[in-house]
Amino acid sequence: MRSCVLETIASRASVRFFKPDPVPREVVEKLLEAGLRAPTAGGGEEWFFIVVESEEKRRRIHELLKKAHMLYAEKVVRRPYSRAVLARWARRMDEGMYMAPLYIAAYVDLREPIYREEYRDFEKLLAHQSLAAALENIILAAWSMGLGSVWLGVPLLMRREFDEVLEPPPGLELAAILALGYPAAEPKPRPRRKTPSDIARFT
Repeated sequence: MRSCVLETIASRASVRFFKPDPVPREVVEKLLEAGLRAPTAGGGEEWFFIVVESEEKRRRIHELLKKAHMLYAEKVVRRPYSRAVLARWARRMDEGMYMAPLYIAAYVDLREPIYREEYRDFEKLLAHQSLAAALENIILAAWSMGLGSVWLGVPLLMRREFDEVLEPPPGLELAAILALGYPAAEPKPRPRRKTPSDIARFT
């Protein structure tokens, strides 16, 4: 257990390979409770989470993740990955990379707007910010309880396909998917290229 918040933040690292052990339901509920404690713009709590535990849906999500990552590597980045790198990436996916015992799909929920119609774009932006804060809470809470996670943004390249598997209520927009589980190996935090002095200015 990691009791210090700063220690949890400093030691956290993304996990891409997980043990097959299921995450107990009471642990999942604690993660969701942590997410709900995030700051939320206007008190709107405009978020919705779909927790995926079934093997059938997890396997379908993993197959879509393979496609989404290949799309990202071949079409999205400014400098496409080499064939060798793509082959290695595909091989690692086939070996189980990103196959998790638990996925949490995070949706922005604007079915009951709290701002005027002319500020709908502003409300959506704030809802995405609030949801990102909730996901970070879930990630840190998970790490403090011995669970690893990785934030997956590539599903946004294939929202329709992921929605077909996740079956969200109408009117929701997929923002991210978290893969969670017990790490197959202890991850090491990657060093950051920039320091506080590089990214901040005091006035």
